[in-house]
Amino acid sequence: MSERIAIVKAGSTHPRVLARFGDYDDWFVQAMGGDPKRFLVVSPFSGEALPPLDGLSGVVVTGSPASVRDEEAWMREVAEWMLRAGQADIPVLGVCFGHQLLGEALGGRVEPSPGGWEFGTVPIRLTEAGRADPLFDGLPETLWAHSVHQDELVRAPEGAVLLAENDRSTWQAFAHGSRFRGVQFHLETSVPIMEAIASALGQSALLRETDVGTRILRNWERHFVRR
Repeated sequence: MSERIAIVKAGSTHPRVLARFGDYDDWFVQAMGGDPKRFLVVSPFSGEALPPLDGLSGVVVTGSPASVRDEEAWMREVAEWMLRAGQADIPVLGVCFGHQLLGEALGGRVEPSPGGWEFGTVPIRLTEAGRADPLFDGLPETLWAHSVHQDELVRAPEGAVLLAENDRSTWQAFAHGSRFRGVQFHLETSVPIMEAIASALGQSALLRETDVGTRILRNWERHFVRR
C-alpha cells in the first residue's frame, strides 16, 4: 500500500453532532476527497497507540473539546510524536486544538482566549508571509473561515512565522520551518456541521458558506504532502 496521511484525532465531537454527521476524521476524509483508503485514523485520546512514522506521507492533528491546558499524558505523547514526524521530513498540519498543541510542542504557550469563544464564520487576514506561503496559494488576502475555540496560542514558539491573524486572535496560522503548519480555524467543517455544533453548545453565530478550508487542504496536499 502506498503511503497514507495520518489523521490524529484529538477528541470526538458532541454526541448529537456525531449522530448526524460523523466525527472529525470523517469530515477531514470528505474534505480531502472522500477516499478513506488514503488515510490512517488513530485516536490517542482514547488510548490508541500512535503509528510508526514509516509509511506516512503527512499528519493532520484535529480539533478537540479538550483544552491543551488539561495537560493529559496523551497530549504530551502526541506533541513529541509530531516533532519526530517533522524531523523525519513528514509534513504536520495542526488544526484548532492541533494548531495549539503544535505551537506548544515547538515552545509556545496556549491560554484561554481573553474574549472567550470565537465562534462562527470569521474573517481572517493573511500577512505578507501568509500570502507568500504555499498553504494559502491562490487565496485572497481576507478569508472567511469557520471557527470554534476558547483557547488560543498567546505566545508563539521561537522561529514561528505569522501567516494569518484577525482582531480576536493574533496567531490564526503559523509556519515553523518547512514541515510544520498550524491553523486555528477549521478546514473540515461545513455550514450544516457548524449549525449542529452551535445548537449542541448553545451558541449563536453568523455562518456563511466558504470553500477556504477545502482549498487550504488541497494546497497542503499539493505542496507539502510527500509523494
